[in-house]
Amino acid sequence: MRHLFFPLLVLPMFLVPVAALGADAKLNAGGASQATGGAKAQQPATDQAQAEPNADTDAADAEKADSEKPKRPKTGARPTSIAITALSGGLKTVTIHFRWSLFPNASIEVRLVPGEPKEGATVTPIYFSEHLKGTVREALYTCLDHTGEGGHTHSFTKDKIVYKMIGCRNSLGKQGVHVQVHPEESDAKNTNPAAAYLQLDTWAVDRETLSLDLARDEFAKSGTLFVWFFRGDQTVWEEQIRWPGYK
Repeated sequence: MRHLFFPLLVLPMFLVPVAALGADAKLNAGGASQATGGAKAQQPATDQAQAEPNADTDAADAEKADSEKPKRPKTGARPTSIAITALSGGLKTVTIHFRWSLFPNASIEVRLVPGEPKEGATVTPIYFSEHLKGTVREALYTCLDHTGEGGHTHSFTKDKIVYKMIGCRNSLGKQGVHVQVHPEESDAKNTNPAAAYLQLDTWAVDRETLSLDLARDEFAKSGTLFVWFFRGDQTVWEEQIRWPGYK
């Protein structure tokens, strides 16, 4: 019987230190974990401090970065050149070098200010695209299709302004359509004569050159010619050129 009880008496002697050692290990691990947890508890404060940058510094850095970016050139935004060309028959045209073919639904408008333009005076385009609908659009197609001798015209008046759409063969040998515009009052007819050129492919030498005929009667006087290029109802560019008139 002694041999049976001896292991029972001896085993607790070995288990107690092991249990105590296990408890110390857990305590040490818990302490280390708590210390580590404390360090982690302080870390978000550091992260939060880093997550709140100075707005002024960021704005300055962004502005500096933008200033260092290479500036992209504006390609095709303006005409390469505009010139007055005198043809052999005496007709004068406005020759425009510009990639007009990149702009769908494009048109050009011109307005002549005879003599010297007054300082501070406002010169406005026709904005003919506002009228290009319904019967007026149908008239445009009729003028384009009517290639017989003498061409075809369509006139209408709105807000005391007379619009005369003319379809005829132009100096390029194409059936072109342009619109002559002037006030309804006959005494003011030649004050600031204007014209709109539609369906630009009929006024094109090529995909980068336009040649616009200016009528002798409407543009007889010399002065400053204002030129606008439109895409639909949006102005793409505006230029001025000295117009010699017809003598």
